[in-house]
Amino acid sequence: MSQGEKSKGLSQEGPYFVIISVFMACEREQLTQMIERKKLRATPARCRILELLHETHEHYTPEEMLEALRKRGKSLSIATLYQNLQKLSEVGIIARFVGPDGHTRYDVNTKPHHHLICKVCGRIVDVDVAGPLAELRPVALFDEERAGVSAWTVDETHIELHGVCPECQARLEREASA
Repeated sequence: MSQGEKSKGLSQEGPYFVIISVFMACEREQLTQMIERKKLRATPARCRILELLHETHEHYTPEEMLEALRKRGKSLSIATLYQNLQKLSEVGIIARFVGPDGHTRYDVNTKPHHHLICKVCGRIVDVDVAGPLAELRPVALFDEERAGVSAWTVDETHIELHGVCPECQARLEREASA
């Protein structure tokens, strides 16, 4: 553990959670280069999608993305959006995942990470989990599966942490005191 982590009151006793703020808003030129490095054309639609994801850090469904783009005055057709989301995720510029609500969502953060999810508003925040997580091993719930599960090689872990975000906590407190 670094001196900075100690000074922030973080301990080695258990896992702690760090909000990942990897992606800052990108300039159009940076987005163009990112797309072209993957041997794709930097079309206006692809740039609009990436600008939105980089600026907001949200984990949109295609429908939510369509609405957010419309509100910004950068509308796309649903077919164009879906085609470009497919292509951008195929080449690894964005990540596609199924959210806790069962809907397909898109994430600009393609590095390994976990999600902190608000049970009230559904907000998803990228986080890293540090501590003994690397030592986690799956244990079968049923005796007949124990031997098989212990033989697995785990090469990827994704954790979803569910709670209530500060904004929803404040709103719920206001509503309760009213």
